[in-house]
This record gives sequence, C-alpha cells and structure tokens, in this order.
Amino acid sequence: MILRFLKRRWKALALVLGGCFLALVGFYLWARYYSPFDEELLENFPQSVVLRDQQGNVVFATVGSDDQWRLPVSLDAMSPWLIQATIALEDERFESHGGVDGLAVLRATSSNLQTGRVVSGASTLDMQVCRMLTGGPRNFSSKAKEAVASLRLNELRSKDEILEFYLNIAPYGGNLRGVEAASRSYFLKSANQLSLAEASLLAGLPQSPERLRPDRHLTAALTRRDKALDRMVELEMISEQMAEDARTEPMKIAGRYPVEPVAPHYSLRALARRPEGGTVLLQVDLQKEVERVLQSHLLRLPLGAEIAVSVIEVESGAVVAMAGSSNFLDPVHGQVNGTLASRSPGSTLKPFVFAAAMEQGRINRNTNLKDVPATFAGWSPRNFDRGFAGEVTVEEALQRSLNLPAVFLAREMGLTRCIGLMEACGVGLPDDAATRGGLALVLGATETNLLSLTNAYATVGRGGIRVKPRFFADETKQSFRVLQESTCARLDWMLSSFRVSPASRASPGNSWYMSKTGTSSGKRDAWSIGHNGKFAVGVWVGRFSGMGDEAFVGTTAAEPLLAKLFDLSPIRVDQAPPEPEPLLVRRPLAPSYASKAKLDILFPEDGAVYQATPDFVLLFPKASRPNGLKWFLNDRLLRDDTSSHLKVGKGTHVLSCMPPDGDGASIRFQVR
Repeated sequence: MILRFLKRRWKALALVLGGCFLALVGFYLWARYYSPFDEELLENFPQSVVLRDQQGNVVFATVGSDDQWRLPVSLDAMSPWLIQATIALEDERFESHGGVDGLAVLRATSSNLQTGRVVSGASTLDMQVCRMLTGGPRNFSSKAKEAVASLRLNELRSKDEILEFYLNIAPYGGNLRGVEAASRSYFLKSANQLSLAEASLLAGLPQSPERLRPDRHLTAALTRRDKALDRMVELEMISEQMAEDARTEPMKIAGRYPVEPVAPHYSLRALARRPEGGTVLLQVDLQKEVERVLQSHLLRLPLGAEIAVSVIEVESGAVVAMAGSSNFLDPVHGQVNGTLASRSPGSTLKPFVFAAAMEQGRINRNTNLKDVPATFAGWSPRNFDRGFAGEVTVEEALQRSLNLPAVFLAREMGLTRCIGLMEACGVGLPDDAATRGGLALVLGATETNLLSLTNAYATVGRGGIRVKPRFFADETKQSFRVLQESTCARLDWMLSSFRVSPASRASPGNSWYMSKTGTSSGKRDAWSIGHNGKFAVGVWVGRFSGMGDEAFVGTTAAEPLLAKLFDLSPIRVDQAPPEPEPLLVRRPLAPSYASKAKLDILFPEDGAVYQATPDFVLLFPKASRPNGLKWFLNDRLLRDDTSSHLKVGKGTHVLSCMPPDGDGASIRFQVR
C-alpha cells in the first residue's frame, strides 16, 4: 500500500513538473517567436543631439526626442569604480549568467509567493536593459518576458555591450538618462573622472531615481551610496579603508544642465544645417578669446549696443568662431544671431565693385577717377563728410571710401555684373537687390549678413577661390575660382593695414590685415570686415531694434574691435604680402568716368538763377580739379586772389575755367 501510494505521488509530481517544463518551454517559444525582442531598439533609442569639437569635447547638446538627456559614451569612457559599484549593487553575478540569474530567481520567487506580490524582482542588468527599452508594468508576466528577452539579448550582444547599454540609458533622476548626463549634471565632470565616492553614489540612483535624487534628497542618496560601498567591500572590490575614505569625502552636488554651451549661436546655426549633430570645426579657445575681446569693446559703446563677430579660417572655409550677440542669455535680444541678421552693409561692398573693374582690365590702382557731384535718376549721392574730393586715384577712392567713384564704376561696369561678382564671392543678396537698390546698392542700399560678407572677404584672402562656409569636420570642401589672384592681391595692397591712413585705423601697423569699413544710412549699422590670409574676420555693431546712433560709425565703432581681433595670437599675421605687379589697363574708362577726361565746374551750376541782395551775390567757384586752373568771368581773366570768391552783379554771366593743358569748362548763370 505504501509503495503504491508513493508511486502515485511520484507520478503526479512528475506530471506536474513535466507540465511546468512544457509550460515554460511553450512560454519561451511564444515570447521568442510571437513576441520577439526588437533588435532595432538597441540602435534607435532616443539620444541627445550632441556637438563635439575636434578634440572630442562636448560643446553643445539638447534633450532627445523624448525630452530626456542622454549622452552615450563607451565603457572605456566611464570610471572603473562606476562599473564595479553598479555590478555590486545591481547584479553581482552579471559576468557569469546568460541573462537570467537562477539563484536570484529562486530567492525572489520564494519571497514573492509568500507575499503574493512582487517584492523582489531578481532582475539582472540584462533584464533591466530589456525593460528600459521596451517598457511595461512590473508584474509576473512582464518579468517572464524580460527574462526571455534577456536571454535573446545575450545572444546578440557581449556582456560589455550590455553593461554599456545599461549605463547609458538607466535613469538617474529628473530627465537624466545615462551616467554621462548624470555625472555632468551632478558633479560637473565626465563619467571617466568620477571618484569612488561619486561613482558609488551614482550607481545607487537607478533603483529609485526620484527618491534618491542627490540634488533634492542628498541624505537618502548618501545612504544608498554607503550600501554600494559595503557591497564592494564584501565582494573584495575595494578595501574597508577605501570605503571609509569614500564615505568621508565631501560631496558637492551641482544640479545643472548636463552641458553648458560654449558657443550657442554657433551651435544652433550648425544644428540648423544638420539636426543630428556631429563634430564641429569650432575652435573653443579662440571662441573664448573672441568673447573676451568683444566684452571689453562693448564697454566703449552706447547703452543697448550689440556686437556680432564671425571668424572663418581662410584656407579651409571653416567657421571657427561666432558671437551672434554680446550675451546669449539676454531675454530680449540675446538669442538673435547678429551674424545671420539681414542688415544694410554700408560701404563694405565697394571693394567688389573695384574688383569687377580690375577683372575687366578697366582700371589699376593709379587710374584717376572723379569724385564730383552727380545725379542718377534723381538720386544725388554724397560722401560721408558731405564733401567731394575732385580728382582721386582708384587707391585713394577705395581707401577713403568715396561714394561717387564707386557709383560711377558700378554704372560703367553694369550693376548686374557687379552684383554677380558679389554673389560669386559669397555675399548673400536678395533676389530683387538690383531693382530695389539700383546703383545705391554699392553704397549699402540692400541687405546682407555678416557671415556671408566675412566669407566673401575670405574669398579675397584665398586669392579669388570661393569656399562654402563649413561647420562640420566631415563636410566636403567645395571650392571654385571667382576672381583672379592678381585682382585680390591689388585689393589686399590698397586696403592693407600698413598703408591706410592712421586716421581711420585704431592701431595701424600692429599686425597685417586688409579690411574695409561700412556705415549704413542713419548710422544704424557699423561694419569692419577683412582678412589676413589666415583668417577672415567680420565685426558688426548696432542695435537689433534698428535704432541708429551717432556712435555707430564703422571706423570708430567696429574697426577698433577688428584690429584687436587680428592682434590675437591664434589669428595674428605680422608679414605683409609683397607688392603686386602693376596692372595693365586694357580698356580705359570712357571719358565721362575718368577724372582727367573732362573738367567740370561744380559750383555755380549751369543754368542756375540767383537772387541779388540787393545788387549782387557772392559766389565761391569750385571745379572738379582743385589746382592749376585759370578762371574767367565773361571772358575776363580773374586774378588768383579773387577767383576763390566772386562778387557778381545782376545780369547773365558766363564763368569759365581752363587747365594748363586740355579742354576747359564753362557754365552760364543769372543774377536777378
């Protein structure tokens, strides 16, 4: 009877065990083949968008698509203490099991059956990775699925890869995911720089990341840290003395954003071009120097003034520094990027008009031009000082930024040709620039931005080769020739910091560069842009509101800052390029544009009528050539001491002047 009873019991037990085994096999097959682990989750979990410099340092980052901070790093870029503390706390047999820890399962099953709920999860690091990737409630069914998924995960990835996944996606409080984001936020350092005390504190956070957040609940976090240290001692990872030293180490918690942006305007521009991020060409040390000099110069400007600076490496086209405003954190205008804002460029476009004429062999630097009053379709431009210089050379006209010679040249060369050359060099202009601005475009009656202007001057610095501005290290360098090298050399010579009058230079001769200033109408924008063959630098000063100021003049508001930037050691060049060969003028300008071809009487104007007070008027004659002239009134030669001022009675009069050689000029006027 006893044997028969035992045999029935063993048979029943065998059936139960067999049924359980078949159920487990069935569940495993169902979980694996009908609810399989999605391998793509290992590659496509949301990450923060990160920009790194060429040394691998993070310069900018944003939260991922799920509004969480994740800054994945390799296992080699994590503190060994962090790895050991995590294993000690979360999964001490991690290296020996295949995804499921049998001993832990037996212990947890016993505890959970006794309480009727999940009080001990027996979750391995492998299972936690699966849960974090797939989500799901904390119940028996989910645990079983995680167990099967972790077995599959171990088939797909090595233990080091699984551990790296865990440490990069585990929660560490708030919206911090992964040890790099947590380390940067709490300790202001990368995960590979963590001490034993810091690493053991972080290792304990994923168990209950909100309850243990060290920036809010430091005492609870330290208690959990001490438990991690105790486990490391028990597992002989560290000595008792090392644990004691870690417990007494002062703990300062910062609680900041994981990444403090180095150059936010630069980074946002780069991300606008490539939203997924990458390695950028920003030179961090140079960026900091630019910002330092900018802040110093800002103190010299009126209240509310803003500054924008762009720096491009000439040879490569790399944008290496950018400051879009004086303070990115200013809540009103700080985040406006002044290097991209469309503004009136003032006279900064003039060199490209002269370049167009030199490209066609129409002028060289000694060609004489006229700076005299003229009207173009009802528009009568004047110089900045409201006067006229008369006869000037091309070099003098460009150095003094005289308006009339530039306008005359633009009309002679054709505005379309001039605009085409500007755009070919890199200047960004509106599609309707010619119709909106007309000839006034060459004096700034259009809009462009600082970055494109800086790139155009970089084109001159390359000897006429245009390169598209590059922000990322892996961007292909696209280049093509748009100007002759000889034309660029002549522009460099005429606008050299060693040659331009000190009156228009902040510190002439300190370092070599070529540059051109500009001031927009109403003194709303002050510009200074140039290159030294190594870097092209652009400076804009003004207000983003567009309000003008008497101080916003290119030579006084912008050029002193440009000079300081070109004196920075990473940018500085001391040796000037050699003087270029004289340019052969193949097609001289028409007589109406070259100054010596025609002598003009500028005042009085031909056909003018003046009112006598009471019987005469006092006139001060002026001609397009100031010296060496003989003056005649009604065919009577005037004495030299009276020709500068005339007392003229009522009637019709003819005023003439005659040069030593060539044709003279005459005008007729009336006095009533």
